[in-house]
Amino acid sequence: MGEGEENGQRATKAHQRHLKQQVLAPVYRFAAIVPPELASLCQDEAVALGLPSPVKSDAGIEFSGKLKACYLPNLSLRTASRILCRLPSFRAGVVSELFHKVLSGHWELWLNPAIPLEIKGFVWNSRVSHEGLVALTVMQGIAKRFQALQLTPPVRWSPAVGEEGLAGHSAKQRILVHLRSNHCEISLDTTGEHLHRRGYRLEHSGAPLRETLAAGILLRSQWHGQRPLVDGMCGAGTIAIEAALLARRLPPGGRRSFLFQAWPSFQEKSWNHLHKEALKQVLAHSPVPILALDRDLGALAIARKNAERAGVGDDIQWQAADFFDFKPQDHRLAPGLLVLDPPYGRRLESGGRDFYERLGLQLRQVFEGWHLAILAPSKATALSLKLPSMRFWTICHGGSPIVVVLAKL
Repeated sequence: MGEGEENGQRATKAHQRHLKQQVLAPVYRFAAIVPPELASLCQDEAVALGLPSPVKSDAGIEFSGKLKACYLPNLSLRTASRILCRLPSFRAGVVSELFHKVLSGHWELWLNPAIPLEIKGFVWNSRVSHEGLVALTVMQGIAKRFQALQLTPPVRWSPAVGEEGLAGHSAKQRILVHLRSNHCEISLDTTGEHLHRRGYRLEHSGAPLRETLAAGILLRSQWHGQRPLVDGMCGAGTIAIEAALLARRLPPGGRRSFLFQAWPSFQEKSWNHLHKEALKQVLAHSPVPILALDRDLGALAIARKNAERAGVGDDIQWQAADFFDFKPQDHRLAPGLLVLDPPYGRRLESGGRDFYERLGLQLRQVFEGWHLAILAPSKATALSLKLPSMRFWTICHGGSPIVVVLAKL
């Protein structure tokens, strides 16, 4: 072995020790960002996954662990939006203190310089009160750290930088800087693209539900693949697809990549082992019937393609039919869960009350014994269903509140 090769090996071993000591070995707090209405569901998911002591917070759900503890929630949480890693907090009473504290960070062990940074500052009751100045100072401190090590620093993200990230990863590295009472906490996004982007819905019709919200409706209905499911107005097929993923125990992130995979600290062996263990739990087929119907042949074709990309195309029975002509008895279905996402709101005249009255009549006549989860634009409209024992769950969809009616006939 030549002297140069020996020096290279020593440098590599030294780097690995440094990486382990500074990044891999410490315990961090993580936040699963979740809408408030889904927080309890996400906490239940986290407990089932075995995440250590998940607790609710203003962000959603928080837990602690070493860096690789972010791998499993990214892969398997169905209702979370993204996973943040919170770095140890420090005092930053003035701009110069913030700059030098950031400069002392081991950013070259955290950040991939090929991925631009989107830094956002949030300030409460601090001497440094300008959020833009906080973000700029952190950017300058990170860049100075790279330059001091004679490394090319990452650039600041902007729309002009482009949307193509490294090797298909996210186009930007989000960094959130919270300055509260002169104490700074920096959080790094580990996810990349929002977790609702499972990778299968490349086409849609209308305004489809987010995948995370569709999964939340199923979990809120206490459906885990133990009884039949009918998606009566399937559109792009999101509800039926999420049901098939849940029934077969397929991890929702199993067909996409994550930002942490592009980090210098990425532990590929740990990730591959985790992924392999998750796939051991997967069922070959859905244990219960899942039916998806829509009268729009174009929407149904899109839904089938999305399901095939998700790997569950054969788990869903597709029906080109108007829901008002559908009877579960014709398909020999035992009572299960019916989910409906009607074309509510602006797509229906008079707020859709006449439609919901007609829908309620159909449900009472045909779906005796079934559990129901029905989306409506408001509680007032939902009351037109006239179903027994209705419960109302308000969620946010597309920036607007909508109501999910939960009932059993």
